[in-house]
Amino acid sequence: MITLISANWLLYVIALAIGIITAFAVWAVTGREASAVDHFSADDGLLEKAGEPVRPAEPKPEPVAPAPKPVAEPAPAPAPKPVAAPAAAKPEAEEAPVAAAAATGKPQIPEAVGEPDNLRLIKGVGPKLNTLLISLGVTRFDQIAEWKEAEIAEVDQYLDTFSGRITRDAWIDQAKFLAKDDIAGFEKKYGKL
Repeated sequence: MITLISANWLLYVIALAIGIITAFAVWAVTGREASAVDHFSADDGLLEKAGEPVRPAEPKPEPVAPAPKPVAEPAPAPAPKPVAAPAAAKPEAEEAPVAAAAATGKPQIPEAVGEPDNLRLIKGVGPKLNTLLISLGVTRFDQIAEWKEAEIAEVDQYLDTFSGRITRDAWIDQAKFLAKDDIAGFEKKYGKL
């Protein structure tokens, strides 16, 4: 094996050089173009907008569905013969499913007082969730900071696919910092705004 390498060392060096040049060319073509996500710009104006209040979205009128066409009722089926029910059978009312679909309307929570805050400063609240919260009447940090278990459960049932985010992303604790304008404390615990 050593004799084979020593006899053909020049070919191995040329093959290595070709491999390095090819790898560099591939890297130069694909790796040099960085996306806008890779570059952070502190001059994008988002920090200046962070203190501006967010106006609540205007409620959109819901479209009215056309009335269903009347359908002729089929003739009633003959009544089945009564069968003795077992004594341990539960009434039908108790058998109804407990879980219900996401509630519609607004949660029964205290209303926000004052100008709305920019809820997107809370880690975990993006544009869609911000719009949903505003439509539910949640607009201020101090409003969120005062929530207890009952309010969390009430709002959580309206969050649909975002259910569970209030506790998972620690909104209450974040809102307490932001309601007191304790930016240093917030950034120490949750990172930069």
